Amino acid sequence: MDNEKLLTDFNDPEAIPGVICKVANVSPLEITDADLRKINKYTLNPVSADDVFIFKATIADNEQDDRNYMPFNLKALQDLKKLYPGKTMLKDHRRTADNQIARIYDTELVQDGNKQTELGELHTELVAKIYMIKTDSNKDLISEIVGGIKKEVSTSTVPEKMICNICGVDNMKDYCRHYPGWEYDVADSAGKSAKRRCKMLLHGAREAYELSFVAVPAQPRAGTHKSVGFAKPIGEPKNDSTNGENGAKCTENGVKNAETTSFSELDERVLNARFKNAESFFNANKN
Repeated sequence: MDNEKLLTDFNDPEAIPGVICKVANVSPLEITDADLRKINKYTLNPVSADDVFIFKATIADNEQDDRNYMPFNLKALQDLKKLYPGKTMLKDHRRTADNQIARIYDTELVQDGNKQTELGELHTELVAKIYMIKTDSNKDLISEIVGGIKKEVSTSTVPEKMICNICGVDNMKDYCRHYPGWEYDVADSAGKSAKRRCKMLLHGAREAYELSFVAVPAQPRAGTHKSVGFAKPIGEPKNDSTNGENGAKCTENGVKNAETTSFSELDERVLNARFKNAESFFNANKN
């Protein structure tokens, strides 16, 4: 998947509407008594160290140099830390009972006291600890994890807010006219115009659905490849309009002179898009 596709493909057919999928890496762990106590909270009968294989995944961080221009903030990581324990792990996001291969039994936040993000937050990583019951059917999968073949993990989450840094609109409640990765002219309080690249800040989290092993291309760093499972109701520009005289003009408080879509057309398209997203969401949860 090339960079251009990552910037423009907001309608991933494999994603649930409103769900953010993000890739991270995994590594094996040595099991401790503390791990076993936490794992046994989720088992019907107590298991021993010989029964289980455990590994960890660095799921997400709050760096703002996100490849898809949809970074998490610290609030999102704190919420996900609480939401992920007990959630299942799948392969390729195929949500069937037979496709469950593991379960998250613990999470932790790891902070770097010497590094700050663009938002002024301490750099933080969300780490999940995951267990599998050893069986004849999954011994090859365990070998592939240990051998570094299976190492990409995609997380499915729903953000509390998705805030546009151009106009401040929460795109979980309403759609703005800006697209992550596109540049827009933004005027400051003195009226001076400058280019700003659009980001959608993922503030907080409402739900964490599952983790999945996925096959993805190489990434610049762990936790930077995501897809959004909803389509904006406003058609994206066919080319970078900010390089011409038709570029969107914005103020720091919002859109001043945006694209040519009328507000009556926008209202109808927003309503239709929301109906479709709601229908897709409920259908997905029935399956």
